[in-house]
Amino acid sequence: MPHHKYATKYCIPTVVEHEDFDATIDATALEEAMKGPGTDEDAITEILAYRTVAQRLQIADVYKELFDKDLVQRLKGDLTGHMEDVILAMMTPISQLYAKELHKAISGLGTDEDAIVEVLMSLSNCGVLEVSTEYENMYGNSLEHDLKHDSSGEFRNLLVRLCSAIRDESEAVDEELVRNDALSLASAGASEWATEESVFASILAARSFPHLRLVFRVFRSVTGRDIEAVIDQHFSGKLRKGFLSIVRIVRKRAAYFARRLYESMKGIGTDDHTLIRIIVSRCEIDLGDIKQEFLAQYGQTLEKWITGDTLGHYRKTLLALVAYEH
Repeated sequence: MPHHKYATKYCIPTVVEHEDFDATIDATALEEAMKGPGTDEDAITEILAYRTVAQRLQIADVYKELFDKDLVQRLKGDLTGHMEDVILAMMTPISQLYAKELHKAISGLGTDEDAIVEVLMSLSNCGVLEVSTEYENMYGNSLEHDLKHDSSGEFRNLLVRLCSAIRDESEAVDEELVRNDALSLASAGASEWATEESVFASILAARSFPHLRLVFRVFRSVTGRDIEAVIDQHFSGKLRKGFLSIVRIVRKRAAYFARRLYESMKGIGTDDHTLIRIIVSRCEIDLGDIKQEFLAQYGQTLEKWITGDTLGHYRKTLLALVAYEH
């Protein structure tokens, strides 16, 4: 399995470039799968689930040239339900997909704070700026404007910090600053004043991941407590969930996403929206690592959980993205 460089860590994707890729052959096969009565969903999965998003977009361009039709609109007209949802997500450039996901999280029935933090924390500063630009182009308002309008208090301030692309991305760590931050968090965690919220937000939203990992370690040595336990005790609601998500992503991104996938499928019903977003957005980056973490944390494979929680062609497409074998 190839390894892709992501940040400073080599990660394992589950979808890689198709070696014998021919956009003309694929476009023609997709037209054949959709023409006439009925749709050959298996053929659609067999092509699109085994191509990268860049290759899928090339297929769409060639399809337009060959048949003078918009492939995405054709797929939308021929597919339904969650199969339609996952295929359309797969046909969307990643920056646009994230912009759409943020808009849904902000403007839907109730705010999906978990999705907002997940998306913003998944991106580098450059990625945040790119998605913010796509968001404004697509919806007319700036991402910061809509986040401010849809949230309040210190949680709003946290989201604004996250979408401002202010995180230090250097690998160098200043040990004195690490200790100062750990002591600041320890003091804020013991405080009875509201200012403790801004201390946590300013540090968690701006410091580099290597810096924060050391801060968490020093915090534990100074206080005798894990930072997640302190956050759990001292904060509530959206802010608590936001801080915990940041800490978990910083500590181990793959473990965080494994947990998110588990939570999307546990119990009665499935959060298909979260399931699709994570699998489609991570399959070319680190879904192989996420699968390993899922197995380690929950004792069963991600494939087994998906098989038990989904049906039909939708299930087959998700499994193809997760268990790449071509």
